[in-house]
Amino acid sequence: MQPEDIVLQLKKNGTFDDLRKRLLTEFQNGEEGQKFLSKLKLFMEDMIANNPALIEKESSSFHEIVSTELERAGIYNTIRQEALETLKGDYYQTRIDQEVKVVTEKDK
Repeated sequence: MQPEDIVLQLKKNGTFDDLRKRLLTEFQNGEEGQKFLSKLKLFMEDMIANNPALIEKESSSFHEIVSTELERAGIYNTIRQEALETLKGDYYQTRIDQEVKVVTEKDK
């Protein structure tokens, strides 16, 4: 079985979705998630203070501008790194190993 086939099976059986939901919930409820929200709030307040006209922008334009600035400031990259570190934890590694084993044994 090729790695692409394993990934497809893990998507089909809901493993990716389950892990994504758990990771998001842990982040939202944890200290890092609260820090991120505070940082994001301050970032947004600063952006609007520096350019009050942003509030009057159409929502899609506002979203695009803010997303670009967040990316430029490296805020998303910080979250990506934290997520990757979390995925290295025992729960996620064990779960992934178990699910891959189940998928590959079915193929035999």
